[in-house]
Amino acid sequence: MSSTCSVLCTGSFQGDCKLVCLHEQQQRFLVAAARYNSVSHSFGNERLKLAHTFTPNTLLIVRSSVQEPAGGVAAVKSQMATPAVGEEPMADRLTAEMGEEEEDEEHDEMEIGVQNGGDDLLKKKKAATMAAEEEKVIKVEKKGGLLGQLQTLATWFSAWPQIPNKVDFVYVPREPSGNPITWEGWGTSLCWWANFVGGLPKGDSNYVLDLLFDPSKGLGLTIVRYNIGGGADLSFDTNLRPFGDIPGFKPRGPNAAYDWSADKQQRDVLFGARDRGANVFEAFSNSPPSWMTLSGSVTGNWRKGQDNLNPIYYEAFADYLTEVVLQYQKWGLHFDTLAPFNEPCEGWWYIDRNKPAQEGCNFSIRSMAKVIPLVKQSLARKGLAVKISAFDAWSNNTLKALRGVGEEALAAVDQVNVHTYVHFVQREDDARRKQVERNVFVGGKKLWMSEYGPLNWGGEEYDIALAVGRHITLDLNDLRPSAWCYWQALEGPGSFWGLLQTPLNYQVNPFAVDIKKQYYVMMQFTRWIRPGFKVFQNESLHDFLVTAVHPSGLTVVLVLTNTSSKNKDLSYDLTEVSPLLKGLPLNVTPFRTSMTENHVELPSLTFETPLLVIRSIAKSITTLVISQLSD
Repeated sequence: MSSTCSVLCTGSFQGDCKLVCLHEQQQRFLVAAARYNSVSHSFGNERLKLAHTFTPNTLLIVRSSVQEPAGGVAAVKSQMATPAVGEEPMADRLTAEMGEEEEDEEHDEMEIGVQNGGDDLLKKKKAATMAAEEEKVIKVEKKGGLLGQLQTLATWFSAWPQIPNKVDFVYVPREPSGNPITWEGWGTSLCWWANFVGGLPKGDSNYVLDLLFDPSKGLGLTIVRYNIGGGADLSFDTNLRPFGDIPGFKPRGPNAAYDWSADKQQRDVLFGARDRGANVFEAFSNSPPSWMTLSGSVTGNWRKGQDNLNPIYYEAFADYLTEVVLQYQKWGLHFDTLAPFNEPCEGWWYIDRNKPAQEGCNFSIRSMAKVIPLVKQSLARKGLAVKISAFDAWSNNTLKALRGVGEEALAAVDQVNVHTYVHFVQREDDARRKQVERNVFVGGKKLWMSEYGPLNWGGEEYDIALAVGRHITLDLNDLRPSAWCYWQALEGPGSFWGLLQTPLNYQVNPFAVDIKKQYYVMMQFTRWIRPGFKVFQNESLHDFLVTAVHPSGLTVVLVLTNTSSKNKDLSYDLTEVSPLLKGLPLNVTPFRTSMTENHVELPSLTFETPLLVIRSIAKSITTLVISQLSD
């Protein structure tokens, strides 16, 4: 049986090793950690490997246990309690490997010894000698030379402000919940920023497009939601938000010709996204053309909750949407889905001259039930292999619409789009994700989370960004969509909207983009969970862990969003989601966003087996890209 003394190596150079003994708190942590694994492994016959980053500049490595050094436990405890300048006490930086135990009776003796403070056991083992087996559990991948060593040191040092003393141990259940979802991608709508970016000088617009859609330079978004503009009467709608006046293709009435030169700026962004790898496209409508509305405004009717599409134009509206989709097909871009509505039954689209307005149109559930079949018929008449998505409503209203539109309309809907906003940001359960998921999947339809942003959030920018990461995690585990889309990828300064911010003014020179923390939080997901990955459900850790596996089964991506003030130590047997990794040594590449880091690549780690035990520091989001260790 292993003694409670171990060789402990600290520092990024792996050369500063010392012999230490585990005091009571450390022993208790090890026994507790072992019990987490007792579902499938007994503590007596299974190695428990714990490897964490506990200090900003140190990855601790414990080799197999050896004899207690001269000087006794007291000397070692004193050494552990007296840290070097800038370090926490060694006791707070433990990373340990417990070796195989020879007999269950000795395991019981160790537990009793731990419960009694550990000293009795240490005294019994004081005279014992053990063969030192220099088996490495985990290592820091070092860069050569002094400069490389300093870079490695600085990487860990950057986490220093985030590291508290409290720790939670998180055990992932062996059985993943439910069947995995095949991931379609991450995306954004083009409202309203594309109407601005498309008018920038080419170099500036390319810079923004690279940040959002390029898979190596930016987020690598692959889904684009294109807004078919209603075409406002600007003599009537005088208070539209900046660049919210999206040109329509038929603004002058039912008998006027289509103007296919309209909306060039948004169209240039759409094609620019495609050129960078976007390959899933959805067309959607915020409002019909102004001449089809009851009020003459693309911002809504005069009273909240009133329908604004004139019933005499139901068929004309369906024809307008499908004609735009047909024209884009002639231009070489195929829309996979067409969404006729945007937040249709939330009730807040109405004319209000006292604030900046945007396109929006209320539809009752009864009205949607009439419009959806007409859109379906129009697509069929024009030979368009385009599916209908609906309802782009908040969760509660999505449930109402699913139950209320009737069989004909529901049969015409191929994909359900939902927005997971909540009125009160601390009440995430109000999003009713699981209820929506059950209702959609029972009907055999595809499900997207098609719009989200920091609505109703207040506080510090970083806390809000981290909360967006938690929201994504909840969506992927509880709603289980196959795609996730942000609302406004770029916005003007002065709010929490926008992954990127810049003044929406062509006169500002030089052009500059403020890359917000939300952008880097999104990158933790979008760069690494790519189309085709299998996304597994984590019910018990639904606001902390996202698990995705490459189609080959040989790469696993974990995203850990830790919004708490405690570090979290994660134990995960990866063979449960990727059986092909069984028995293979692994390479783990971490990327982290924290208060002081922006998707920073940390030193790579190696594990001898697919039993992963690693730390997520407080107030951070960490992505682990895990694959077989190459020779």
